[in-house]
Amino acid sequence: MREGAASPRDARELALRFSEHITDGLWNLVPVHEALLRRASALMVSGPRDLFIRTADAVHLTTAHEIGERTVWTNDRHMLAAAAYFGLTGQSV
Repeated sequence: MREGAASPRDARELALRFSEHITDGLWNLVPVHEALLRRASALMVSGPRDLFIRTADAVHLTTAHEIGERTVWTNDRHMLAAAAYFGLTGQSV
């Protein structure tokens, strides 16, 4: 919606579907804890100067790595570029 690709109605529909998917067990929700946030922060601070990563994306990548994922699937070019730094392989959706 922020980028103009979806209307408010579309965004509400997608949010409803996402909630249904959670209820149906299609997503594995992982609790975020202080140690995970500190690790994400440390990785962001110590990253190379050309690392472009948003905080929420760093939390996402750190969480994926910590639960043993090896690959992260996204259409976000910045997350794809940063995945290797977080110990993951980035795959484009």
